[in-house]
Amino acid sequence: MAEPALQTPLAASDAALAALGPLLDRLEEILADVEGLDEQVRDRVFELLDGVDAVHRLAVTRLAAVLGEDVPALRRTDPAVDWLFEAYGVGVDDLDAASAALDQVRPYVHGHGGEVEVLAVQQGVVRVRLSGACSGCTSAAETLRFGVEEALRENLPGFVAMDVAPDEGAAPHPPPTQVLLQIMSGPPDAG
Repeated sequence: MAEPALQTPLAASDAALAALGPLLDRLEEILADVEGLDEQVRDRVFELLDGVDAVHRLAVTRLAAVLGEDVPALRRTDPAVDWLFEAYGVGVDDLDAASAALDQVRPYVHGHGGEVEVLAVQQGVVRVRLSGACSGCTSAAETLRFGVEEALRENLPGFVAMDVAPDEGAAPHPPPTQVLLQIMSGPPDAG
């Protein structure tokens, strides 16, 4: 009777990574289900996931630091390790990655005469500054929350929070373009 062929570590790694595909797909389905939960429950689930992610990120980045110069070779030879390090941003310049994550919102900001700059990234907290026409703009908070923060959350591995550097010299002013909605105190006159 012939002995079963032993898998090489790389072949075993490839097989394990391929087996992750259905699991990752299922996790995406569950995440979509979580989005539909009651807000309080959803927030608790995301808090739990963020905590688990933070623990894993710390362990993976420390492991990479211990491996040091061996990390690039390990990434090239083991797809599962490469996937894990990619998911946690190991070996990525955080400042460059955060700046690249904002590329999708820059045309909007530039179109309004402004600029968004990444000043620092430390342990997932990204410090940004709005300048130009955005500095002091009364709509800047919405731009930050619904544009800049969302782009960082979706495109920067390990994003935890955004910290906005104040611009003390900026005087408050309305957006430089027409406002699409005007809030009125009562119904318009029917005359």
